[in-house]
Amino acid sequence: MDAHANPAAHGKDHVPHVLPLSTYLKTWGALLVLTAVTVGASYVNFGAANLWIALLIASVKAATVALVFMHLYYDHKFHAVIFGVSLVFLAIFIIFTMFDTQTRGRADGIERERPADIKAPFAGTQAEQKLKEQRGALKIPGESAPTP
Repeated sequence: MDAHANPAAHGKDHVPHVLPLSTYLKTWGALLVLTAVTVGASYVNFGAANLWIALLIASVKAATVALVFMHLYYDHKFHAVIFGVSLVFLAIFIIFTMFDTQTRGRADGIERERPADIKAPFAGTQAEQKLKEQRGALKIPGESAPTP
């Protein structure tokens, strides 16, 4: 038996929502215009704002799809709030990830100055040790072999 055949299966407050074809055609037209705006924006150099402009256009397109095709515009506003809160949490997770990726490599200069051997902290740094290894591998003529 089909689940749609029993009206009590959905609950008392469920009302099927059917949109007219004109709404879908307007949405399609809006998405085509926004796609053209996306392509046009890719040819213009906005400097540091390129990423934010691309994200803004993509967010407007995603909101259009969510409001019309997911029927969030016509559904209970609580469902739209739940969807919005999930997007806020997604943004928070992405922002924390970007904090991590923006600071990678900053400690490399400090790490080069650490001792090569922890038991002999004044014997030389890791950068000096790497330089000695490179010189030993190259065997530069005229230089004496490093003494231990």
